[in-house]
Amino acid sequence: MSPPLSEFVERFVLPLLAGGPVAVGAPIAPSDRDAMAESPRELGLPTLGFSRLRRAQRLVPNPVLPEPDLEELTLWVGLHNTLVFDHPERRRVWARSTTWRRLEGATRTFLTLPSTTDTGEGLARHVSVGAFVELTRRDTVVPTAAGEVRFLGQTVPTRRFPWASVPQSGHREEVVPWLSAAHAPETQRLIEDALRASPLTCLLHPRRAPPGWSPLLASEFLRDRGFARSIVYSWARDPEWVAVGGAVTSALLPSLPLPPNHGGSGGRKGDGAGHEASVAGPPKGQQASEKPRVLALPGAVVPTSPAALSAVVGALIHLHFLKVAELEARLGALATGRDPGTLAFLALPLVLPQLASVTGTPLPGMPADGLNPESTPTGRRGFAASRTALSSGTVSRRWVEYLDHLEELVPRQTVDTLVAALVPRIVQTP
Repeated sequence: MSPPLSEFVERFVLPLLAGGPVAVGAPIAPSDRDAMAESPRELGLPTLGFSRLRRAQRLVPNPVLPEPDLEELTLWVGLHNTLVFDHPERRRVWARSTTWRRLEGATRTFLTLPSTTDTGEGLARHVSVGAFVELTRRDTVVPTAAGEVRFLGQTVPTRRFPWASVPQSGHREEVVPWLSAAHAPETQRLIEDALRASPLTCLLHPRRAPPGWSPLLASEFLRDRGFARSIVYSWARDPEWVAVGGAVTSALLPSLPLPPNHGGSGGRKGDGAGHEASVAGPPKGQQASEKPRVLALPGAVVPTSPAALSAVVGALIHLHFLKVAELEARLGALATGRDPGTLAFLALPLVLPQLASVTGTPLPGMPADGLNPESTPTGRRGFAASRTALSSGTVSRRWVEYLDHLEELVPRQTVDTLVAALVPRIVQTP
């Protein structure tokens, strides 16, 4: 028997969005969801609208959200059922595994939502899924003669430890980020479906994104100045910002096949050594002299437009600029491996001279490269920054120094490959 919609909103949805203990009850079947939908007036509660708005304002100051509807209710039910599979007492509900498999299929249907290009609807999904991935679990750990006993998100049951109601110095509580904790197999699979339902959440947490996700699915947010600023600053706050940028770039590479006539050039000028024939390197069995055709292993190939692609690339280059302004760029770039996505991310600022006429440069008047500042074109749409820093030229000098550093760090072939893949798709010639 499903709870009424008012109880579901009060015990699960509002704590999820506004904070507080989230109550996970019995699984909700499709028929139960349909029964909830018969009283849609509960979705118009002022407290629910306020909680959604405040959650959205964490990303942008003036969000525009659609009214809650059946689709959003379906998403909430799917998120609730995903948590049910991790409940420590789930076996007390049903014992048969076939029943749980049917529930997993129904929950996956709840989480499989149609794609959208509307920023308001996409933001509404992130309001719920973003709160879902940020959930924490408060565990109680009790020491015993046989070792420690951990109660996942629950208080100590007095039927097992009658003295547990009396405060004990040996008890302790631990707050665990729920998403990074161990999960039941069904939960792990459903988490990927939940993230696929919200491309904006994947864009903000790219290292958590499921296989097959592409930043092009959320490019409309990067084409909006307010959203783009919030997203890039969110990336920059991560101590492992290079890994974040590499994750976004890795998800972008499958949509950038190389032209058939593209051939690799030699190694970095002056070193006399060859480097990767493509960003991902030649596949096994392929000779180094063969012409590469793709930038990465097969993945999600999402159709794109010049505006969508330039929005993603511009945001990634601006991430470099923010770290240059914070004096953290060189340190971050040094702590890199040979991951294809990471190398491509580090190479993006070196491609800027060929893209600046469309993407602009990080600051108006800033040189796009460090070789000939006077001859570098200024982009039409620069990112806003401090006038004092611009007039003094301090940030510009740091940027040029950083580009010199990247030229020493990134194989020249990686840059040439990105130029061949990006420039024809972004800079459209009449």
